[in-house]
Amino acid sequence: MNRRMWSRFTATLLLAACATQALAVVEREDIIVLGADGLRYTSYKTLRSDLAERVLYLGPDEAPEDAVFIVPADYESTPLDDGGTRLHFKSGSFALMNTGVFDAEVERKANGIRVFTSWDGVTRSDGHLGKWNAPDDFSSFSYTWVMPRNIDILAYEANRAGTWEKRENTLNWTGKQVNDIAFTIRYRVNNPDAQTAQAQPSTPRQAPSSQPPAAPARPQPNYAGNGLETAPSTSFDGEPPQPDSALAETSPAQQAPEAPQPEPSGDIDAKARSVTLDSVVTLADGRPQVTARGQRVLRRLAGALATDDTQRVVIHGPGFVASRDTGGSVAQAARVSDFLAAHGVAEERIEIRAGERSDDASGRTIEVTVQPGGLLDQFSEGR
Repeated sequence: MNRRMWSRFTATLLLAACATQALAVVEREDIIVLGADGLRYTSYKTLRSDLAERVLYLGPDEAPEDAVFIVPADYESTPLDDGGTRLHFKSGSFALMNTGVFDAEVERKANGIRVFTSWDGVTRSDGHLGKWNAPDDFSSFSYTWVMPRNIDILAYEANRAGTWEKRENTLNWTGKQVNDIAFTIRYRVNNPDAQTAQAQPSTPRQAPSSQPPAAPARPQPNYAGNGLETAPSTSFDGEPPQPDSALAETSPAQQAPEAPQPEPSGDIDAKARSVTLDSVVTLADGRPQVTARGQRVLRRLAGALATDDTQRVVIHGPGFVASRDTGGSVAQAARVSDFLAAHGVAEERIEIRAGERSDDASGRTIEVTVQPGGLLDQFSEGR
């Protein structure tokens, strides 16, 4: 075979290889099962492709050790400079399930309104954003929310063309040949005890007495500024989403009923008070763990708060120096929340927050704010 024929044969092989790569099928499904508080969730992600191997990037708040399961199990894990992790699968498909709590993704507004945004508004250096794939687009992408009965979806939006479908307690978006996808979902959290009250009408429980304070507003993605195609939001009845002012003006029949405010019994001080706990939880290899001291202290705290008088418990994670450690702070707060809930404190009355960013943060202290604060009179940190 002469040089010219060899060059032509080589070029033909390259073109065939490129054509084969262009035909790669990549299908992904994300399912979010939302908790009654509108923040806790279980997430299931699966990706199928006809490629020989795949790479999955996990953010700083998604340590592989925290996953309920990862399939296939023979993956390679590489820590990244930004605090995230790269998982390398020697297969074209994978599945991942994990649990977590929304924090910066959700903006809290009045009347139980929440606005979830899947993209933080920052475009990567390689031009990708949101939910992305490389080098090809997703052949299909399915994004589903499964909601409890006490949550109403008000509006939803995607930055790519696709099909929205609402069926009973699920909301689904499906797109074909798409990439760099971002979602915004507006919803309202009604009485989180509603499901329990329906199942046990003889012993209805009361909702927390007050709305949680609004979290700092998350920077909203500027879809237009990034040259993205924006699909208009659509509410379930086909009407455009209502602004906050319009929602506030809806009739009482359309508004969620206000639950009666529980009154603390006896002479308990009704004002909120805080307690600072030192070294009760630690973050080892990206996984939050309650320390031996923490188990003793948190058992005492749970003993004081495991009562119907408890209206609200807010847990702030440890302070941190670098912004990338925000997820670790939230994870530690969530671990304390789980411990208290497992020891009798009503889970729907516990909220978690990241600690404060500070150049001299020790990363050791957890702050717990309780309402009514008088319950802390029954708590002793001990030794």
